[in-house]
Amino acid sequence: MGDTLPSVSIITPSFQQARFIDATIRSVLDQDYPHIEYLVVDGGSTDGTLDILRKYESRLKWISEPDNGQADAINKGFSRTSGEILAWLNSDDTYAPGAIRTVAEYFAAHPRVGVVYGNADFIDPSGVFIGACQNIEPFSHHRLLHYSDFLVQPAVFFRRELFQSVGGLDASLCWALDYDLWLKFAERNAQFAFLRRVLANYRWLDSSKTGAGGRKRIEEVRGVVQRHGSPSLPAYFRLEEVRLDLLEGLEVLCRCYFGKALAKFGSALAALFSSPRVALSLLSVRTWRIIWMGQMIRSRAGKKPA
Repeated sequence: MGDTLPSVSIITPSFQQARFIDATIRSVLDQDYPHIEYLVVDGGSTDGTLDILRKYESRLKWISEPDNGQADAINKGFSRTSGEILAWLNSDDTYAPGAIRTVAEYFAAHPRVGVVYGNADFIDPSGVFIGACQNIEPFSHHRLLHYSDFLVQPAVFFRRELFQSVGGLDASLCWALDYDLWLKFAERNAQFAFLRRVLANYRWLDSSKTGAGGRKRIEEVRGVVQRHGSPSLPAYFRLEEVRLDLLEGLEVLCRCYFGKALAKFGSALAALFSSPRVALSLLSVRTWRIIWMGQMIRSRAGKKPA
């Protein structure tokens, strides 16, 4: 099978991530797969990132120039590569050993599959394991649109022809660019394959886009699902909205703004019971595992790397 294995192009978009990008790069270069094309697309970092890239430039390609955000950098990177299989690995995440070989062999054995994804682990800023991502599940278009974005981005790989057929990433999006891409793939009737193996490590940081997105992230998700045919937020994102309302309510209550606190608590209850999917999701053990893991990663996200 070795001669028929596909080439894999990996893009790492980066900006001011010198403290993490070395581990990211090594996780790609240490893979036991021979057909990897690796390109780092840097947005013009001034924090020492370029010194790290120069250290590895005999084993990877890199560019450093201003761009229009993460999606623009990734689209640009893919346009400058030639691999049959594509993926991007953000500059604070890492691949698990053997991940790319596992995925490439699966694609080679299943030519009709367009997307392969697997399990992932959360790591803290120091790279220490926190726990397994609890929201990942076998593929269902209905679940993806109405319940949760259960594909963890660094553990997702897809065919170039599929990516090109949907026009790539939407560069206008900041937080939901990957979620929008999965939904576009699903609307093209792409076959998704779920591998029950850890493929990547997702480093959770308070300063990351997901961690710091707050209501802006929720509103962007709302706009994305509406464009894909859903009139309301997916259930798990609605629970995030409930959490934000409760936290804001507690904050204003501590400042003795009782009327504002009551309004926030009322908004949380309304969001919780406005959709049967949201209320029923609270009966699922999976939901409570996700909530527990969310508390774990937030408590660890403030740790500084060693």
